[in-house]
Amino acid sequence: METVEVRGPFTFWGDDAIFNCPEAWVNGFYIWCVCVRPSFYRAYYVGEASNVASRHKTHLRDCLRGNYQAHCLDGLRHNQSILMHRPGDGMIPRFAHIDREEFNKEFVDNMCLFFAEIPKTDDKKADKVLRCRYEAGVVRHVENAGLNVLNVGRISNWAGEPSQVRFEANGIEIEALSGELVSI
Repeated sequence: METVEVRGPFTFWGDDAIFNCPEAWVNGFYIWCVCVRPSFYRAYYVGEASNVASRHKTHLRDCLRGNYQAHCLDGLRHNQSILMHRPGDGMIPRFAHIDREEFNKEFVDNMCLFFAEIPKTDDKKADKVLRCRYEAGVVRHVENAGLNVLNVGRISNWAGEPSQVRFEANGIEIEALSGELVSI
């Protein structure tokens, strides 16, 4: 059985920025988390990319511009999904008193980023399918555990016979993932 090393936590900027990690410029999947307590994280968002670090440059830009929906960070830490910002609309009416730019910056400041490399083949389509299987497998596993509030993650890319991989995260715990067998 394969073991997948999930690396992190990283940030969007500063010394621990994902862009400063040479190993992050890889084909793989990633998980955004909120820190619940030291060394314990809760998944919020799952994605995949042919280049994880490069994809996060786009994510950073789009988060700061308010192009994504975003939830209350404290709520996420308590496993509650409280929508605060909607792309296009900005802050939802009950949170209109909060400055949108400050909120988006705080949201980015509090995301803890993790990633795992998936080896490439010579077939771009096969690489995409495998990344999407990991993405869907992680989302399904977390949702099935019933412990986390996930914002997004595609499960429509589930295809074929599932295989199982073990997720390891070296000294930290991502709720419902670390040390778990995940079907992809």
